[in-house]
Amino acid sequence: MNMIKTSLLSLILLPALAALPAHAHDHKQPQVEPVELLVNFQMSGNFTGISSGGLPVYTLSGPGYAPKKILDNGEIADQIDPQRQVALLEGAQITFNGAPTDAIVRFTCLPGSCTMKFKDGSVLVSNAGVELEGRAINLWGPVIKSPSFDPINGIIPIRILGCGGLKEIAGKGRLAGMVGSICFNGVLNFNQYDQTVLTGSSKCTVTLHTPANPGMIP
Repeated sequence: MNMIKTSLLSLILLPALAALPAHAHDHKQPQVEPVELLVNFQMSGNFTGISSGGLPVYTLSGPGYAPKKILDNGEIADQIDPQRQVALLEGAQITFNGAPTDAIVRFTCLPGSCTMKFKDGSVLVSNAGVELEGRAINLWGPVIKSPSFDPINGIIPIRILGCGGLKEIAGKGRLAGMVGSICFNGVLNFNQYDQTVLTGSSKCTVTLHTPANPGMIP
């Protein structure tokens, strides 16, 4: 009797299931805007001059990696897999405002100089009318558990935080023509013995959308 009931149920349900649109069986949801990325940038550079406003300029570059793993508690794993490089930061010109010993040292990326090139051809550049700026927090002290912390050789990692505007300028790839922001939360490794050298790292969030009127974006 149970087999008869099962057969009857199948005869009733199968035509109904076949009539459902294909996407009803697909549990993958399409990405919606704003699109969000998480990229771990590893940066290095040098002192390269003085800005028009009389501020020291450091030029930084380096690869950006997709996270290898995000833990169950939301923590981003620190491991870097070279195969997961998704972007390259090029020629980011950073100006610093204040004495190196200030409790909070402000820094700014010169407009149009922070260029992030992605593998699919998308190119993001600062600042889309919103200055990309941050702060180095000496007030919190060095990050003594950072692998870069090396007081014997004068390497002092200091926490940084900040945000700013971005726009896509190449018209290529998934991010073509989008506008949005980048926020960073990482460290800059200040060299006490050679102040012309600067390195750092930051796990950055990038959030972008397609503007309704691209012509209004600076």
